[in-house]
Amino acid sequence: MIRFAIFNIILFTIMPLAVISQSKDLQIKRIPLYSTLPATVLDGDTVGVCNLSPVVVISERAFTDSKEAMKYYLLRYEVKETYPYAVKAAATFQQCEATLQTMNSESDKRQYLKKMDEELKDQYKEDLKKLSPEEGRILMKLINRESGTTSYEMVKELRGSLSAFMWNSVARLFGNNMKDTYNPETEDKEIENIVQLIQTGAI
Repeated sequence: MIRFAIFNIILFTIMPLAVISQSKDLQIKRIPLYSTLPATVLDGDTVGVCNLSPVVVISERAFTDSKEAMKYYLLRYEVKETYPYAVKAAATFQQCEATLQTMNSESDKRQYLKKMDEELKDQYKEDLKKLSPEEGRILMKLINRESGTTSYEMVKELRGSLSAFMWNSVARLFGNNMKDTYNPETEDKEIENIVQLIQTGAI
């Protein structure tokens, strides 16, 4: 019992000393964090600055009935199906515009656009033929979202005004309009919410 008491005395006497010793060592070796962080002066005080990544808060979706739920999940499926094509279309169009700016000859521009038109048809024609009219409408909206350009303007750039007019006339037969623009704050708010879920990897 006496030995146990002596052991405790030694233990609780030496341990604080060891901690203090380690603490001193750490203080000597420590590199002040504030020296590596950017800062700004605000009202006479130096305030550290740290850029944070955007955070998307997603809540559980509640539906009033099964019909509303089915409508939402159908829209989510359609957006997931068409969004990748919109991203590719926007990237291709931006590439085309950048390439055309390097060309001075109108003949070279026409040949380049003809070549791109054929490549796009070969790559996407069969997939796009499988889209429903509603998926086609959503795709046109998303193309405008990703590129800032309507589908009509894209076709006009690649194939000319007459071709764009004809394709828009065909689209109108199916209740669509290639000149439609994307409105994330109003009529396309639901689509925008789904796109954000896709971008964050939530769905």
